[in-house]
Amino acid sequence: MLEIAGRISDRLVEAAAVVLLLTMLATVSLGVAFRLAGEPLAWSDELGQYLLVWTAFAGWIIASRRRSHIRIGLIVDRLKGLPRRLVEVVIQLLVAALGVILLIKSFGLIGRNTDVEWVSLPLSVALVYIPMPIAGMAVIFQAVLQAIEALLGEVKADASQELLL
Repeated sequence: MLEIAGRISDRLVEAAAVVLLLTMLATVSLGVAFRLAGEPLAWSDELGQYLLVWTAFAGWIIASRRRSHIRIGLIVDRLKGLPRRLVEVVIQLLVAALGVILLIKSFGLIGRNTDVEWVSLPLSVALVYIPMPIAGMAVIFQAVLQAIEALLGEVKADASQELLL
């Protein structure tokens, strides 16, 4: 059941990342093409920047789930059995705490920016911060899943270690 939930979550985030990346590529390409034609699009640079931020959040979620985020494994990787599992649980609980902080703080950012507009389009700057609570919830969900996996003895190596094995 946990594995199925994790796979569904992974696929949804990966699909969102692909859509965001392709949209950013199209936006930037349009901006370049119109600039070369002498008719620059005022909104393309700003939208491209915001799409980059949103894509970065999606990438963080993906890297977190695959355990390929920045991680210093000098000590943890040498541990075996129960100590390794317990350390992994603590790490995942700390990641979940970061997700909770992100989730809580993001609503304040969204609220403070609802009446501020983009420079180039009549859209709320709050839209820029919409990925933050989504990322917070996803990171909490994934960290809890990984903590449960660690408790059950299913600690997996990170992606870089899998390539070496």
